[in-house]
Amino acid sequence: MKVGDLVIRKKGKDLSSRIAREYLGYGIILSKQVDYACITVIYPNIGKIFDIAENLVEVISEIE
Repeated sequence: MKVGDLVIRKKGKDLSSRIAREYLGYGIILSKQVDYACITVIYPNIGKIFDIAENLVEVISEIE
């Protein structure tokens, strides 16, 4: 994962993760904190920015 990649919340078994995936849609990585395995993502569908653990999202399109 790197800055500029397009990501989406991973499909989870629990209802809250599925709702979050639908609500947030795709996001774009703005920054990456290496020490904490955390990324900052902007979600254009809702116009908000969140910090989220890398293991909770998957890359759907990489920037070259």
